[in-house]
Amino acid sequence: MVSLVIGGSGLIGRGLCERLSKSEIGVIATTRTPGDLPAHPRVRWEVLDLSTFDDWARLLKDVDTVYHLAWSTIPSIAAHDPARDILENVVGTVRMLEASRRVPGLRIVFASSGGSVYGASERLPICEEHPTRPMSAYGVSKLMVEHYIDKYRALYGVDGVALRISNCYGARQNERKGLGAVTLFARAGLRNEPIKLFGNGEVVRDYVHVDDVVGALVAAGVRHNVSGPINIGAGKGHSLNQVVAKLEAALGRRLQIERVAARAFDVRASVLDVRRAQERIGWRPTIGLDLGIEMILSKLRAEMDIECGSPFLSIATTRSTFTGRKATQGS
Repeated sequence: MVSLVIGGSGLIGRGLCERLSKSEIGVIATTRTPGDLPAHPRVRWEVLDLSTFDDWARLLKDVDTVYHLAWSTIPSIAAHDPARDILENVVGTVRMLEASRRVPGLRIVFASSGGSVYGASERLPICEEHPTRPMSAYGVSKLMVEHYIDKYRALYGVDGVALRISNCYGARQNERKGLGAVTLFARAGLRNEPIKLFGNGEVVRDYVHVDDVVGALVAAGVRHNVSGPINIGAGKGHSLNQVVAKLEAALGRRLQIERVAARAFDVRASVLDVRRAQERIGWRPTIGLDLGIEMILSKLRAEMDIECGSPFLSIATTRSTFTGRKATQGS
């Protein structure tokens, strides 16, 4: 068995490659920028740009499952240049889907955005039947790819599924992209730097730990002919102010806050209903926000060489040696 991880060098991609490489699965992982790539057994790295790559027939040969995680933009960048977002991400994905028509039995799992495709919520938590009215160019492009996956399933029998992932966080998140409030705030707190808080801090998001997201991707990858979309999240919302309060409690001190203007593309609240994930792919979240914060602080302290006695480690990479308290959904 061989899995292809398109976008293997990001937060979710690295965790997924680690998980897959520990099983009897060969892994091909792609990245746009060669450099400090993680070394894993059974992983072969390929450098490609989704927007221009046209050798899909070669890359998909002997592949059983494609995990499509690559996306060249973030909401703020997509807002400034929507045409680029479409050309680099949507067009590139359609080329991959077109090639997949010629690979019988191929399973495709696409990482969509549960925080962007729905837009302003009519009710919480948001189920998959909720209207999709994305407020950002980023969300529009993600939804376009979902529609193409549905089109290729209906017309050509391509076995694809879209996972609508909420706000994913983890210690290895790239802070230069400005994504991942939990991780960004944790790093700032450990460095005694001010936390940049948009608006009044009452924006509510569904924060899901990367280890849970990796588990959902793997679960979706092994279940063929299960359609989407499927929400993937913690199923519980927290405001930015609540995230700060939890970090302060974990660190045992107050944090510096720098308030900046709210962003036009930010919806007021986004919390996902994740019951369909349990029904269709047998997945549910296991890491509550309190435990997730402890796990992030432990890893960041180790990276920053800060003394730490926390027992919390990454479940994705050290499951056999985990000795912390049991993960709970309620925190």
